[in-house]
Amino acid sequence: MESPMVTKRLITYLPFLAGAIYGLLYIIGDSSNLKDAFDPQRSQVNEGLALLIFLPFALRLWQQFVHEKIIAKLLSDTEQSHFLKLELLSWLILLVPNQFLTNWRPSWALTLLTITVLIATQSGIFLNSMGAEKRKELLGSERYIAILFLISGFSALIYQVVWQRVLFATFGINTESVTVIVSVFMFGLGVGALVGGFLQRKFSNHLLIIFIGLEVFIGLFGLISLPLIEFIGAQVVGSSTIHLIGWTYLILAIPTLLMGATLPILVAFLQGYFNNLGKTVGLLYAFNTIGSAIAAYFTVEVLFVFLGQASTILIAAVCNLTTAALILHASKFLRPAPISKNTTNDYKNLVNTPARELPYFFVFLSLIFIGYISLSQEILWYRLIGFSSAGRPQVFGMLLTAFLIGIALGSLKTKKICESNEDPYEWMVRGLIFASLAFYLATPSVAAISALISKTTGPLLAYILTAITAYYLGGMLPMLIHIGVNEQKKTSSMAMSWLYFANIIGATFGPLITGFILLEYLDFESNVLLLSALTFTFLLVLLYFIPKEKTYKLKVAGLSLGVIGIFSVLHSSLYQGHLERIQFGEWSNEPFKYTLQNRAGIITVKEAKTDIIYGGGIYDGGFNTDLSTNENNIDRAYLIPTLHRSPKKVLEIGLSSGSWAKVLTQYDLLESLSIVEINKGYPQVVAKYPQIGDVLTNSKVKLYFDDGRRWLRNNPDEKFDFILMNTTFHWRSNGTNLLSKEFLEICKRHLKPGGVVYYNTTGSKDVVLTAAHVFKYVTTYANFVAASDTPFNMSVSEKLENLKRFKDSTNISFFDSNPMYKDVFIKLANTKLPDVQQTIKLDKKLQLITDDNMAVEFKLY
Repeated sequence: MESPMVTKRLITYLPFLAGAIYGLLYIIGDSSNLKDAFDPQRSQVNEGLALLIFLPFALRLWQQFVHEKIIAKLLSDTEQSHFLKLELLSWLILLVPNQFLTNWRPSWALTLLTITVLIATQSGIFLNSMGAEKRKELLGSERYIAILFLISGFSALIYQVVWQRVLFATFGINTESVTVIVSVFMFGLGVGALVGGFLQRKFSNHLLIIFIGLEVFIGLFGLISLPLIEFIGAQVVGSSTIHLIGWTYLILAIPTLLMGATLPILVAFLQGYFNNLGKTVGLLYAFNTIGSAIAAYFTVEVLFVFLGQASTILIAAVCNLTTAALILHASKFLRPAPISKNTTNDYKNLVNTPARELPYFFVFLSLIFIGYISLSQEILWYRLIGFSSAGRPQVFGMLLTAFLIGIALGSLKTKKICESNEDPYEWMVRGLIFASLAFYLATPSVAAISALISKTTGPLLAYILTAITAYYLGGMLPMLIHIGVNEQKKTSSMAMSWLYFANIIGATFGPLITGFILLEYLDFESNVLLLSALTFTFLLVLLYFIPKEKTYKLKVAGLSLGVIGIFSVLHSSLYQGHLERIQFGEWSNEPFKYTLQNRAGIITVKEAKTDIIYGGGIYDGGFNTDLSTNENNIDRAYLIPTLHRSPKKVLEIGLSSGSWAKVLTQYDLLESLSIVEINKGYPQVVAKYPQIGDVLTNSKVKLYFDDGRRWLRNNPDEKFDFILMNTTFHWRSNGTNLLSKEFLEICKRHLKPGGVVYYNTTGSKDVVLTAAHVFKYVTTYANFVAASDTPFNMSVSEKLENLKRFKDSTNISFFDSNPMYKDVFIKLANTKLPDVQQTIKLDKKLQLITDDNMAVEFKLY
């Protein structure tokens, strides 16, 4: 019989062994790659080596934490023995060669999923090993209730991430849509907090049932939310932006209101069991936020990868219904907290005398300001990280993760302060100073790190600084609530709800004012400076109200004014060349020739033989129409007349440098060119290049500022011979909306008989496969795909005659006036355009792109 000592030793070594084997399986990959398993050129090898080195130690640290902090403290010797024996089996989860069973390429998503299953299994073993009485005690503890509220927060952020993407696809991905959706979501939470306060006052004896009802209704709404959004989207085709804002609010009002009501309801219910208001709010708010942070990360890194949108929403709904059931079950084991002189009024333990209280109105206004600053900063963080990462689809989820982790840790710190006699005012003062400095110095720091280490390190630093600022600013919500709800107002159930609502007011108007107005008229750097100055101004106001000695106030005020003075002098040097360093990842760069910033993004132009335009930190095109240089592969534009016999009416989605539009206007059969561009800044830059800029005043050209997908939905009667899209890289955020099967079906409805859609794959064969599922005939040229329901069967002579219709301003064909063009036109006319519609479908490694699976952004293999 194996001794306990041997079992413990074996368990200690198992994490190392399991982690090492998992790393080796990761390197090998799936069963089709055994021959080249250890080829160092494969990125999978480097990823596997990193796991091979770090994963065993990480798993061992996790095991040590569980054993020392949970198992040793909560289980008896007999229970521990039972847990250890079953724990042995749990490590086998890492040894299952999932990639061989599923033929999925090993990935970070698969690793996260595997580790999640491991942790869930060990949690189940822990509960199974615990005795009945201890289990009842655990189920009645505040920490268990907080964990259940964590699950509720997990579902809420899943909804937000998914609903935003679905609403973008329905109503359009312009800045107004993004800003409004975020603001309305926050406003719904705020109104919900007031509703929660009203309900806890009117129905104080039924709080548990109300909370359970809220969770159930949220889950049920989640189940119908996607079909509901799709239905409403179909009804509002052609609506104005104001109408879309109204419809967006109506869609989100019910679920966000219910979500906002859950915190005050649960806090009021638990106050009878856990008497410390700051402790209760801090703990629940922290765990709810931790759940939200996990959800934000897990959604973009795992759920979208494996499940897509519809199944991810189903997971969220199940979480709501599970939370309701488990809260109901746990309520049977709750016991009222013992009443004593030390715990009767925990609030007075923190606020010993009325002189130490802050006025309620000041706390209310402070929470408005904190909400405004926090969410305004989030908009700017998104701009900074999006620019530095070139718009990776994971940015929004990762930013929310960092932001919410900071808030959660700040709330836990608040909880600790509320449980002690530590002075909260000094912590808030320090927090405002550190938060403003971290935010102000973030951009030059990210620029320096990007240039000195790597471009991928820059966003990582930005996430860390996001968490630091959120730690200090986010932690002030429960702290100020704890201070503001004084003994008189504590008897009012609405007092806390109004303070929570105040924070939401600021969080609602922050994105609207910063994202809608300030970023339109002030550049990114000025917005950073403005928010930093506002934070220091609030610090000086706070110093006036807090009950601290005069010398302390003068010392902090002097320090603050000194910091402001120093950075006023250093500002221009700190922010000089930062965009170049972030974009190119090099310390020494020539300054951009042009930089244009507005609420839609950042456009930059680099001077070169033919100047290059960048959008959001990544290549967007070149200013060139000359075939003899073909610097920007402009031959792809000249190919258009070989794909369609008479492209008279053309739609172009995305203006960029205007070069493609200029080429099209030189084609004499063209009658009209409609251009849909989402960023009003591009025409301003194009106008600086007279040889191309005159396209903006061409009588054949109509320019619309809108999201391409939304414009097509709003103009159902528009029909075109040719639809052209030379848009951004397929892997960028929301690239799905212009590459999915559903979008191509929209395009198909806007084509005349024989019409062609011609667009950039940016190297993705999945894009070609998706075209093959919508159109009967598909061909490719360079990195472009052309699709139609009419075969591409023009003869060489037909193609050449069409190409001769490209004419200069004197109406002379390029073919006749320029020998170089003559040679290129002949080459283009002889270019083979084989139909790949059937052959592309034979590649089993390719994946159809749909709005639901977002495969072009979150592909697993």
